[in-house]
Amino acid sequence: MISIIIPTHNRRELLEKKLRALETQPGAFEVIVVADGCTDDTLEFLQRYNPPYALRFIEITPGLGAANARNRGAGIAKGDILLFSDDDVIPQPGWIEAHQKAHTQPRTVAVGRLELPPELRGTGAAELKGPRAFWWNITGNNTSLPRALFEEVGGYDPAFSGYGGEDPDLGYRLMRAGARLVFVRDALAVHEAFDYRGRALEKARQAGAAHVRVCRKHRDPRIAWALGVHPVLVSLKLALLPSFKGLLGARGDYELAYAWGASEAWNLPSAS
Repeated sequence: MISIIIPTHNRRELLEKKLRALETQPGAFEVIVVADGCTDDTLEFLQRYNPPYALRFIEITPGLGAANARNRGAGIAKGDILLFSDDDVIPQPGWIEAHQKAHTQPRTVAVGRLELPPELRGTGAAELKGPRAFWWNITGNNTSLPRALFEEVGGYDPAFSGYGGEDPDLGYRLMRAGARLVFVRDALAVHEAFDYRGRALEKARQAGAAHVRVCRKHRDPRIAWALGVHPVLVSLKLALLPSFKGLLGARGDYELAYAWGASEAWNLPSAS
């Protein structure tokens, strides 16, 4: 059986859309919703919702962030396979079945295809169309792996309690543990991150800083190059992007904000 872990925070309408999309998914699965510091009507909805699949939910107060919420959900999961998927990621037909089929070999980490609604493309929100995936593409949006492997590497690091960092940190540890990473094109989900549009630059800056924290934690320069936060890259971006970011559209603003966040975290002279 597969256990779907869904952290949520004050997004009842999106959560309901996701859960109802799961109603038509075939196969044996359970859904675990972790209400992380919710103050809206999320819990009231979950108490009255009666889906055709097994559903459990737990509440965390105060909210401690997505990493902790995912760990808590995994801790009560009954399935041998954990499928992490955030509340704003809407599964498409065949999503669960595609993830289940991906686990024919041991120690597999399956990363599904992730697309954005047309109006969000270019904002910096997560999108992954393949044809390959790498350790830094392992995210809580559309990733499944054996529960035993998740526990072996220690799960998510709850020290990443703000925005960003917890996903590449887990991905790096899974890579170091010898996980077999596969991209699953048929495991399609749509990332309806509409609240990202108004906070894209803020989140970009936070992500840049968080990814520097990942580098410092593991002390592997390959991480800095892979995540685009090596001091050399950051300095180049800050030197060139103010003049040329217009060529990249909205993506240019995102990349500049990301570089500023990384520069501040490294305490580079350009950030002062």
